[in-house]
Amino acid sequence: MILVRLDARLSRAASRLAGALAVTVAAAIPVMYFFLGYQYQSAALQTETEIKAQLVTRLINENPELWRFEEHRLEELLARRAPREEAETRRVLDRQGAVVVSYGAVESPFTTRSAELLDSGRVVGKIEAGRSLRPLLLETILAALLGMPLGAAVYFVARLFPLRALKQAQDSLFEEKERAQVTLHSIGDGVIGTDAACRVDYLNPVAERLSGWTIEEARGLPLDQVFNVVNEDTGAALENLALMVLSEGSAVSAPDRRGVLIQRNGSVIPVEDSAAPIFARDGRTVGVVLVFQDVSKSRDMEHQLSYQASTDPLTGLVNRREFEKTLARAVAGAKDNGEQHTLCYMDLDQFKIVNDTSGHLAGDELLRQLAIVLCSKKRRSDCLARVGGDEFALLLEGCPLEQAQRSAQAMLQAVQDFRFTWQDKTFSVGASIGLVGVTSDTKDASEILSAADVTCYAAKELGRNRIHVYQPDDLVLSRRQGQMQWVTRITQALDEDRFRLYYQTIKPLAADAPEGDHFEVLLRMVDEDGQLVLPGAFIPAAERYNLMPAIDRWVIKTAFATLGRLYKGDIGTRLHTCAINLSGVTWSDDMLSDYIQRQAAQHNIPPRSICFEITETAAITNLTKAISFIQGLKAAGFRFSLDDFGSGVSSFGYLKQLPVDFLKIDGNFVKNMVGERIDHAMVETINKIGKLMGISTVAEFVENDGILAKVREIGVDNAQGYGIAKPLPLDSMVVK
Repeated sequence: MILVRLDARLSRAASRLAGALAVTVAAAIPVMYFFLGYQYQSAALQTETEIKAQLVTRLINENPELWRFEEHRLEELLARRAPREEAETRRVLDRQGAVVVSYGAVESPFTTRSAELLDSGRVVGKIEAGRSLRPLLLETILAALLGMPLGAAVYFVARLFPLRALKQAQDSLFEEKERAQVTLHSIGDGVIGTDAACRVDYLNPVAERLSGWTIEEARGLPLDQVFNVVNEDTGAALENLALMVLSEGSAVSAPDRRGVLIQRNGSVIPVEDSAAPIFARDGRTVGVVLVFQDVSKSRDMEHQLSYQASTDPLTGLVNRREFEKTLARAVAGAKDNGEQHTLCYMDLDQFKIVNDTSGHLAGDELLRQLAIVLCSKKRRSDCLARVGGDEFALLLEGCPLEQAQRSAQAMLQAVQDFRFTWQDKTFSVGASIGLVGVTSDTKDASEILSAADVTCYAAKELGRNRIHVYQPDDLVLSRRQGQMQWVTRITQALDEDRFRLYYQTIKPLAADAPEGDHFEVLLRMVDEDGQLVLPGAFIPAAERYNLMPAIDRWVIKTAFATLGRLYKGDIGTRLHTCAINLSGVTWSDDMLSDYIQRQAAQHNIPPRSICFEITETAAITNLTKAISFIQGLKAAGFRFSLDDFGSGVSSFGYLKQLPVDFLKIDGNFVKNMVGERIDHAMVETINKIGKLMGISTVAEFVENDGILAKVREIGVDNAQGYGIAKPLPLDSMVVK
């Protein structure tokens, strides 16, 4: 509609302008013709008059006194060279203006010119000449008739081309407007236009859908009424970006302000918005364009990622990472404001039995159900998290240590009362709980977590299924903290290659024993001062903090490489048995078998020459996995020894299920068998059982000749101990 009104006004203006130009052109031709013709005739008449004046002056000079009476001669002079086509008149006047003589006559309109008559430089009269303008006027009329079609042509051209240009401009403007309208209708973002007073004058379809307002309803309303955005978390109104644009005169965006749009019906949509000014030609801000988009999907994804980053996927509880953040804030509050909190660290007892007997699916379900039980016992302000496989942590905020003990007791009782049923089995579990106070003296979250972990395992060592409260001078805690200090030292020793391999000979006692070296590989660590550290000092810490897999792999790799170098490819005939210890955590790794076989192939180690030692306790704890591991490597040719046999309660019941090649009789029986009849009977019984099952026996801790004589007497196959040989560096071994 605006373009139509503009078209009509411009068309009328173009017509008026073309008409004025046409009239000007049509009038200019006769006017110019008349003007130029008049100038030409006036100049010619003046020239002829001056020539006549010279002729008459000559006559006057011949007869100064009587020239007036020379009428006949004067007439001849006036008539000489008279034009034939124009009507003219000429006359001679004396000094008083009286006509002396005249020639011809003309009708109006005409033009006249005059020239002075001189006698010796004195003016004695003048001559006048007149010429008719009628011929010039007739020619001017003809010129006007010719100018009229020329003016009409000018009118046509002057009106046609501006209108055509106007039409092209209008078409181009319409196309641009249509393109802008289609673009605004097609884009996925909402667009709202306002005037300089921040009142709505435009909404595209997306903006109508997202806001709930139509353009007819919203036009003229304040922007805040149509586009009402508040903070997603607090509900507080957010600053109007359009007003900021109007005050600053530049584009504004705020992608991080986390706003939600309140729709007309009261629903909310997460949005991100930006605004930019609209400038007039003179630079004034005449309005604002506000662009916003629905970010529900990305905001939901953000919430989901945040939830996943802070939540344990199995139980739905807070995970360790998020719990540590919460704990750090509590520590800061204790330091700054003197607040008192308590950290409760809980490790389940007998949970492994569920996993081993019913599988990990059962274990996971137990954890899910138990998490629900624990949640029902905590306060709303407390933070409960799963921080490990079967470990939970509870931050009791604003709760002193004395009060926290009652809460922890309620948690312990809830765990004890919990019964888990899986298929046809029912399980009960316990919990070892460590309590640590969070006070203004607490250093940081890492320290308090470490103290809680140590306290929890102190509760386990003191009998399990109980609560232990942290005390700085507690001997049990001191021992556990000592183990934790070993973690750093062990890690550094691995990084700096400060572990060493020793070997101790195992002596065959039978007369027909096969030839070849038989020894056990032992581990030592070189400390920071270069002193050797026996494994009894660091192995408990390595087992407790899951460092044994890395240590055992180092032992396997280094031992195989050393054996390959020492025996120079002749291991098969010169080495009978090299025994290598493996911890229970290590051989539980499904990838260990492949690793062992790759290392053996790389260093040309015959599998028959290697015997892996696993402890009876570790094997019984995870019997199914132990059997699978042993069978897998025995199929490849490796042999196995059951270490410390006899220390378990049900040793003989499990023995027939484990396909081992050697039984190493527990050294606690061997070292006292000379003077203790029961120990002697145990060694003798184990040896007989081994013989019945076709398993070779090894007596450990053979420290002197007396013990050696006893084990030889009862028929033990092999002996090992300081009475046989002391450990020596593996690198120094001389191969026979």
